[in-house]
Amino acid sequence: MLKLILAGAVAVPVAGAGVVAATGVAWVDVREGGRDGTRIVLPVPLALVQTAAAFVPDQKQHLRIGEAARYLPVAREALQALADGPDGELVRVEERDEQVVITKVGRSLHIQVRDHGEGVEVNVPIEVALQALGEDGTISPMRAIGALRHARLTKLVEVNGRDGERVKISIW
Repeated sequence: MLKLILAGAVAVPVAGAGVVAATGVAWVDVREGGRDGTRIVLPVPLALVQTAAAFVPDQKQHLRIGEAARYLPVAREALQALADGPDGELVRVEERDEQVVITKVGRSLHIQVRDHGEGVEVNVPIEVALQALGEDGTISPMRAIGALRHARLTKLVEVNGRDGERVKISIW
């Protein structure tokens, strides 16, 4: 009997770790600026995010986009063409102390914005964007969250302020 209880006590955390490893983890890293700035690192299992998203009311899980819905098939085709196409720079805009660069690397779009010493970098896995675009004329954050499990080892967002503050969200 004791062996059975011990086996159960060991199996639960191992199974939980297996679920987390299978679905992935969103790694949120926030650092305040300055010498005494606080740093918070929060690993969030994607399984937990998906579970929480399941409690969102049905009418809020699919965002209706009105007239733009008729262009979703074109948006899907454009995204698929980007995914299948070669890597490279798509857009570059430069002005004094400001820069926007959009590139395609692998199956992701990389967007970098620099403005007077501050920076934002966003990486959009094309598969996540494709999953978010519904066939029913909606955009679904729920489907996008589900697709994040395929975006392993991806830095999704990094925001850097002038004074050393930083917010970084990655998928592991």
